[in-house]
Amino acid sequence: MSLFTSFGGKLDYRDILQVDGALYSAHVKYGKTPIFNGKNAKAAIRTPEKRRLPSEGHPGDYGERNELLDETNRDLKKADQVELWKNYWLEYANAFDKLAASLPESVVTAFVGRQAIEIGMKFILLKSIGQFPKVHDLGELSEKLFSELAITESYMDWICTFCKQYCEHVEGGNAEYFRFPQYKRNAFFGGDSLDIEWLSYNFALVLLKLIHFANLEEEIRGR
Repeated sequence: MSLFTSFGGKLDYRDILQVDGALYSAHVKYGKTPIFNGKNAKAAIRTPEKRRLPSEGHPGDYGERNELLDETNRDLKKADQVELWKNYWLEYANAFDKLAASLPESVVTAFVGRQAIEIGMKFILLKSIGQFPKVHDLGELSEKLFSELAITESYMDWICTFCKQYCEHVEGGNAEYFRFPQYKRNAFFGGDSLDIEWLSYNFALVLLKLIHFANLEEEIRGR
């Protein structure tokens, strides 16, 4: 089996799970960090002082905190929330760009592209009006975006129409369409005639329009 060779050596199903890897505090000592749009997360995410752990020592030295801590943050200021959403969006857009080239017919590529659009719309709403609807339907989100921001730019035409039709006629009202194979009311994935490359082409166009509207073209990695 040639899966997961990027981890080096031979990864085998009989290998022992490194269970401490499921503890947030166990990760701190190694100095690693996720990447957002080419920047490490330490530069992209502002962590409140009270949540920071020392970077030295053994994870077990933290005592009960080892069990209680998780990788969520409930104390972000508005500006930091906006920055986090922006970095998430641009990283998804970058990943979609690479997947569209390497896996052009994969449902995973479609999922990441669709997710990038949702994150982008929510980012723009959060930055502009301070909140966004807690929904995943791209049609609803696009309508909210256009009504709240009174968008009239001609290059943004047809985004609402495309998103509403896509959610109705492809996803069938199931926002998790490419994420899982089964949905509510015992419905299952049935897109055996979908042209993923064509769908991804339109996802990419929507993303380019949203990125331009948000004035983030200079921030997207690789430009």
